[in-house]
Amino acid sequence: MTLLSSRRRCLSAAGAAALVSLAGIAPSTALAQAYPDRPITLVVPFPPGGPTDSSARVIARALGARLGQQIVVDNRAGAGGTVGPGSVVKASADGYTLLWAGTSSLAMGPAIYRKLSYDPINSFTPISQVVRSPLILVGRPDLPAGTLKEVVAAAKAQPGKLSYGSAGGGSATHLTGELFEATYGIDLLHVGYRGGASALTDLIGKQTDLLFETVPPLMQHIKAGAVKAYAVTGVTRSPLLPDVPTFAELLGGDFESYSWFGLVAPAGTPRPIVDRLVAELRVVLADGDLRKQLNASGFDVLGTTPEEFRRVIATDLQKWTSVVKRTGITLD
Repeated sequence: MTLLSSRRRCLSAAGAAALVSLAGIAPSTALAQAYPDRPITLVVPFPPGGPTDSSARVIARALGARLGQQIVVDNRAGAGGTVGPGSVVKASADGYTLLWAGTSSLAMGPAIYRKLSYDPINSFTPISQVVRSPLILVGRPDLPAGTLKEVVAAAKAQPGKLSYGSAGGGSATHLTGELFEATYGIDLLHVGYRGGASALTDLIGKQTDLLFETVPPLMQHIKAGAVKAYAVTGVTRSPLLPDVPTFAELLGGDFESYSWFGLVAPAGTPRPIVDRLVAELRVVLADGDLRKQLNASGFDVLGTTPEEFRRVIATDLQKWTSVVKRTGITLD
């Protein structure tokens, strides 16, 4: 074989390899550029109204404008936020059906419900954790314990005497209370209600002693003195209540509880579509007015990568599964 023919063969092989490489890239690039060419459905696993639904609609409007297609919100409530995800896993993995996934749907619900039609880790493709909101421990205004340390001391002195209300067995407000007990070695009496509004009403009415709840429903009552605020369950103070310290500030220890939401798609959704959504969402979340709107609803704005969101889901699922095992709660 001559040197020239050998060189020609090498060039031919290199050209073929380049064509193979381009053949693999071109469809992905075209897919991302063509997406979306029709409206997108965003399933929200809670009823219309309230901070969960409103935050989803804020993101849907802004992200839809960036993508050039309408994002239609589809409320599919039920079973503590686990009905909606079940409908999403049945959809095509083409980026046209998304889920406004929250703590209750992917971390708490799967720890509680024994029969779910989805796996919180393997049934979805994470896109981004968008927002999160801490909870606040509040007490009835005449509770003798004036500080969080005094609450813990009272609970240790008389186990089972102090009561706390929740939105119901297995709810975020209930499990946060269970995590509080386990973290600081105390025993409280849990009183479950059919919803957070009833639990708050009875706390204000002095029928119970304590309550964990997200910031928005408590704001006016804290400012009016109808309830006393003890501490925030986040790693930092809430900008809406900057005078309320965190649990870590007052007691130390690893105690965090968030109500978070983000975007996920059915498992197998192509990465170019995921990357397009992440890129446009990053622009949306950089808007100052939109951030203020979400902050006013009690949310911290995040905007993580898909990999970061996957780690959050896995970590929270493990944490709340451990809490549920401690309580013995299981639901069909």
